[in-house]
Amino acid sequence: MNGSSRRSTALLFALLAGIGLAAAGCGDGANSAAVNVPPASSHTAAAKAATLTWLDQTSQMWVASDFAALDQVTTGEMRTIYQVEEQHAALPKNADRLPFQLTDLSITIPCQAGGDAIFVAYGDTDVFTLHQAVQSYAMVFQRIGGSWKLAAAVPYPSGGAGWPALCRQGTATTAPAVLAADRYTADLARVLTRAMTGVQPSTATASPFAVNGFLSGADSVNGQAATWIRQDQRAGVSFSGHFAPAPDPTFALPLANGRGYWLIGFLTQTATHRSPSGLRTTSWPDSSPVATPRPIVVHHETDTFITTYTAIDPLRSAGGTVALDGFFGWPLTTVVS
Repeated sequence: MNGSSRRSTALLFALLAGIGLAAAGCGDGANSAAVNVPPASSHTAAAKAATLTWLDQTSQMWVASDFAALDQVTTGEMRTIYQVEEQHAALPKNADRLPFQLTDLSITIPCQAGGDAIFVAYGDTDVFTLHQAVQSYAMVFQRIGGSWKLAAAVPYPSGGAGWPALCRQGTATTAPAVLAADRYTADLARVLTRAMTGVQPSTATASPFAVNGFLSGADSVNGQAATWIRQDQRAGVSFSGHFAPAPDPTFALPLANGRGYWLIGFLTQTATHRSPSGLRTTSWPDSSPVATPRPIVVHHETDTFITTYTAIDPLRSAGGTVALDGFFGWPLTTVVS
């Protein structure tokens, strides 16, 4: 697997570059509880085994550029990401890559109708930073065709709120939430696309989402988009972007005590820069990198990403709004001329 780093919007953290490696492997903590995760469910041996199989196969992709098991251990958004990484997986000469690590593994089997088809594995891993750092992630596995496959990855939420406490026993609530799961990505794409214009959202234009740090303030989507638009204009570059729902279905995992749902949905994001007269790559706004390989003068660049967004969706009876609380992004394609 290989990462890249480039300018996008406030919603995409800095995507990783390089091949620097650290010691790795599945540590002795694989059966202990990670910090700040919900209590582990019982009877999780099969889920733990599936998680470690995924880790082993992912390490094979990294160490040996062997993607033969891709369809056996990934699905949905994660399969798309792995396919993109496969295109850049060739090892340079004399490369020495070590396996990925996963420690402090804790498994939650959330309440769900129709049997156990989903589990969430929490742990500290360097898989999604491509060996550059160990970070806490929640990984959603889905059982498809008798096999467990990684469907989504979510980094630890910022702001200190911690992981949402999921329903682990009994029957999950069937009460309607503020936002139906099948509307989540369409409504979110509409709100985020507007935010990328730099316009400050109001309660009405952001509805049904809360105007929290994702949508308000200097570090919000609209705040950073407004800054970049101004920088681009001074350099003779126009910036635009939009979001659209990805084809992968949304996960709606019931919260503990019948408080609503943890939504995990998938979007594609497109960011476009245009310079009619052309702009030399050395003077690109913010000295930000453009596509590689790059022409000396760039007239047009379009970057496409796939992104995961999580939100807390309260029950309709409890009122309130849907609060965005985390995301994960990865570059898919770049077109530059």
